[in-house]
Amino acid sequence: MPPKFSNELVQKVIFPEWRDDAPRTSPCEINCPAGNPVQKINALIQENRIDAALAYLKSRNPFPGITGRVCAHPCEDVCNRKAHDEGLAIRSLERFAADHVDATSVSQPQRAESSGKKVAIIGSGPAGMTCAYFSALLGHAVTVFESSETLGGIPRTAIPDFWLPKDVIEREIDQIRELGVQAETGTTIGKDIDFNEVLKACNACLIAVGAGKERSLDIPGAEMLVPAVSFLKRVNSGQRDGIGDRVVIVGGGGVAFDCAFTVRRLGASEVHIVCVEGQDCMCAPPQEISKAGAEGIRVHNSKMIASVASKNGKTAGIEYYDISSFEFDEECRLAVQPVSGEKKSLEADFVIAAVGAIPELTFIGDNSKFEFAPDGTLKVDPQTMATSMDKVFACGDVVSGPSTVAQAIGSGRRAAMAIDRYLKGSRLSELESIVINTEGRLTTLETGAKFEPHVVAYDEILNVEYHEKKARQTTARLSADGSAHSFEETDKGFDKDRAMTEAGRCLHCGHCTACGCCIEDCPGLILAMNSEGPQVVYPDECWHCGCCRIACPSGAVYYDFPLNMRV
Repeated sequence: MPPKFSNELVQKVIFPEWRDDAPRTSPCEINCPAGNPVQKINALIQENRIDAALAYLKSRNPFPGITGRVCAHPCEDVCNRKAHDEGLAIRSLERFAADHVDATSVSQPQRAESSGKKVAIIGSGPAGMTCAYFSALLGHAVTVFESSETLGGIPRTAIPDFWLPKDVIEREIDQIRELGVQAETGTTIGKDIDFNEVLKACNACLIAVGAGKERSLDIPGAEMLVPAVSFLKRVNSGQRDGIGDRVVIVGGGGVAFDCAFTVRRLGASEVHIVCVEGQDCMCAPPQEISKAGAEGIRVHNSKMIASVASKNGKTAGIEYYDISSFEFDEECRLAVQPVSGEKKSLEADFVIAAVGAIPELTFIGDNSKFEFAPDGTLKVDPQTMATSMDKVFACGDVVSGPSTVAQAIGSGRRAAMAIDRYLKGSRLSELESIVINTEGRLTTLETGAKFEPHVVAYDEILNVEYHEKKARQTTARLSADGSAHSFEETDKGFDKDRAMTEAGRCLHCGHCTACGCCIEDCPGLILAMNSEGPQVVYPDECWHCGCCRIACPSGAVYYDFPLNMRV
């Protein structure tokens, strides 16, 4: 068999994740929870086709401005370029595409013809609104129910402005509303409207309420603890006083660090983070840990809080002790191994508990119709996102437990596809591809890939010398001194020149870039270039010498085995 080529994306594919003509892909794409077409976006930014890059992004992710700022970027952690020089700044490139195009200049995909079906979505966080976006595009009438007065969930109410300005959220939420999505804000299911009434009025219902109930600690003085997300919501609403000079945050995840940076900007002179995690297993991103050090925030690793002290009815500090290990059981209950019985103390005027959250599902009433995991999350069929109750689906943190914005977006898109199939009465085995054609209309193709592609490792790129070694481009940022006392956005992103340079560093692992190296190195001259890239024009004359494979700078050439040839 002559060589085959794993092709770059040429259509805006909404679903499924993988295509038959691209059996190879990169570590970044396989590890993107939102399903972003990372390599296609990079190629378009390099060519200064920013509007097209954004259009491809939004075929999978309606919130690129948000994820381009707050995504935990697991894609960058596995980037093959790290083995060559430095990993690619994928998140910053995503943000660049979202920020440097006038949204009105990028045509929205056109809604499909009305299906006559109604979808109710409970919760307006990234999972719920992503499902709303794609459900509306598929022609369904969508109503979102949100207990808060504004749409957006945790990104809108709890992520601080210095990470994520509110105008970015409003811009992307408005673009979803423009598709005809209806919203009932300030409406709490189970209080303002009965859950069963919602079910009666729709053909399918999605529960996407997140993990909104904050966990508490069973320790003396626990009533003095301020829940982390509640605190961040309070600050985001404009209440920015009453914390004092010395603040302790209990917890080691991203929310704990958000609280630490926030209280520093509110004027706290002494900020401590006390967490059970050791230095080598912190949950927060490394960049935030480094930033905390630069802002004078002290992190106390491998510590467990024992009590909260008070004096004259006010918080006075905490007691804690050293631990050698910790673990969580299947119900997410924490067990620690103390080093000794010795306790230490920290003075504090304000203590925040960032110790996790669980779903709040009292609104469903009789929960005997639902199945739950031991940690309180809803059980769903992983392929259909369906709960054990007819026509009720669930996605996001209410299923997974606390996760990332990108994970919520990915689950919201998959939920929309599953609900669409349910409303059409399609069988799961009848796999289809949904794409956006050149006219901006949703088109259904017969089949999609029924496999996960091969992930190209760095050592499979045999012509890696083709790629000149270049340093990773950096974004403009406020200085540590300047940002520590301001709610102004810390990271200013790329300008066009830096973005195009950085995008050009992409290795395009597993995707053909039509560079022509394989054609130049083919000793039998069996290959030729056309508008779709390199093609085999004389298959019977292929020697299977592997020169094309060796010459490929992206690892996009492969063979079907066993090889058959005439000698």
